[in-house]
Amino acid sequence: MATESTSTNALSAHPSAAPGALRWPGVLRQVAIWGLPAVLVLLFLVWPYQQWDFGKRESILTGWARWVSAKADWQFCLVVPALVGWLVWMRRDELRKLPWEGDWLGLLPLGLGLFFFWLGYKADTGYPGFLAVQFILAGMILLVAGRAWMRTLFFAWLFLFFTWPMQPLEDSLASPLRPKTASMAASLLNLAGVPSVSEGSALQSAPDNARGIEIGSAFSLDVDAKCSGINSLFALMMISALLGYLALRRPRARLLLFACAIPLAVAGNVVRLLLLVAGTLMFGSEFAVGRRMGDHQEMSLYHTFAGFAVFGVALAGMFALCWLFEGREMKTNLKRHGRLSSSSAAFAIPLPRRTLRQLAAALLLPLAALGVCAATDISFHVSEPGVKLALPLTVADYQGREFDMTAQEKNLLDEGVKLARSVYASSTGRQIMATVILSGFVKRSLHRPEVCLPNQGWTVTDRTPIPLRLEDGREITMMMMRIFRDTEPQPGVRIRTRALNFYWYVGSDGVTCPDHYEHILLSYFDSTFRNIQHRWAMASIYVPLPEQRVGQEDPFIELGALEDARGFIAKLAPQFMLKESDRLTGSDLPVSAP
Repeated sequence: MATESTSTNALSAHPSAAPGALRWPGVLRQVAIWGLPAVLVLLFLVWPYQQWDFGKRESILTGWARWVSAKADWQFCLVVPALVGWLVWMRRDELRKLPWEGDWLGLLPLGLGLFFFWLGYKADTGYPGFLAVQFILAGMILLVAGRAWMRTLFFAWLFLFFTWPMQPLEDSLASPLRPKTASMAASLLNLAGVPSVSEGSALQSAPDNARGIEIGSAFSLDVDAKCSGINSLFALMMISALLGYLALRRPRARLLLFACAIPLAVAGNVVRLLLLVAGTLMFGSEFAVGRRMGDHQEMSLYHTFAGFAVFGVALAGMFALCWLFEGREMKTNLKRHGRLSSSSAAFAIPLPRRTLRQLAAALLLPLAALGVCAATDISFHVSEPGVKLALPLTVADYQGREFDMTAQEKNLLDEGVKLARSVYASSTGRQIMATVILSGFVKRSLHRPEVCLPNQGWTVTDRTPIPLRLEDGREITMMMMRIFRDTEPQPGVRIRTRALNFYWYVGSDGVTCPDHYEHILLSYFDSTFRNIQHRWAMASIYVPLPEQRVGQEDPFIELGALEDARGFIAKLAPQFMLKESDRLTGSDLPVSAP
């Protein structure tokens, strides 16, 4: 470092050498300004990365833009890059004053980002690609420009994370938020003198046996995923982060405001539920909620406008918190972002030779990573399934009857999906429906029961992992869901149908797991590092409980059904889950995605 600095000073001392020395920074700036964006465009906009629709591969940004544009709940992601550009533009005068003092530490995030890029390319999934964008950008900034630049751009870099739709978080966070939202709404209604009860994600009017009023007779709402706060949560988190950055100075205040986005989103949805209850009580369910047409819920205009309460309550809460944290200083904080000095200083490059080496590394390493991707085998070879699509007609004292896939299921399921289904009845009157669904040759062709069942009118009250030892000695863990739905066969009479639904996933090598996202992660891990392309199957066991009047359910009926189901599954599962000796070796069949 000292040698280079001395050499640079010596050059400036001789007029004949000075012009060449002055050209160094200009050349490096031009290479960085044109070369680094060109590499980023090649990586993320040109290179065919993932089969977003199971057809030809598309680049990360092309597939992202098309997917987000089609999902109304995630379209806010489209404005995030523009906001990031605005945040950088606001700091442009400060950036001009910072020298380019690259740090070789930038090789760590750059290398990590390139690894994520290859990982997503090999596993054919976009989420590692999203991480690759973030880490490669951080690596380039740190490697070429240095730590001062990274500190100045750190918030803009963090804010860029809101560009990426985190759909797995949507499902994992929605489940715990739904019953909490219903419970909070029920508590507030009771305080207001409106008797209410909640069960799982269901919010209903309370029964009054003395007056002959049944549960849910006045109103009955189900807090589905759209009313759980999660659809607005990510947008509100983005707004809270931006508002905190602009209006607040203290980091602790910014973090508190950002953390409050979650309870504020839930509070907004509680208000939305209260508005729906008030509309139902005053004008009826069809006006307040809408009409159910088959398996589809047609949302009323009142229901739609009630949804704006989420943002109204949340935004009001955010501004109130900002005022609480920093009060009148908010205006000063907002104005400081608009100040620009008249400085026209160019970026200084104190050590041009070192910067040249760092710039070369930032340009060549991504190109080398593309070479590795080009040499990576990404052909799709689906393995033999770990189940056989044949259910026995007799299981212990249960006698079965086969049922084929319905026309509606054929329309809903992806191409290549197959199933075997039988309904069993025992001598004691217990009925159980067993279904084994085999995925097609495309990704994620098995849908989550938690998504399908609410669309069929069921309310899921909870999910519980249940360990089970099968009759042949193997051990599995299955997911048990308690579900119910209410019907009103005649005015004033509400009947509740309850059921237990068990399911688990079976991979090509016999691996099992009870969770949807766990089987997806296993797919990506095994396809990348073990060269196993699972053809997953899902086993689903449905145990209906006797219909009963709402509010008069017998809890011991469910306990008996649970024990019967465990014994039945322990005997049935070994008959369709293949053992290691049953599976053929070397039978991977190459197929192309449709």
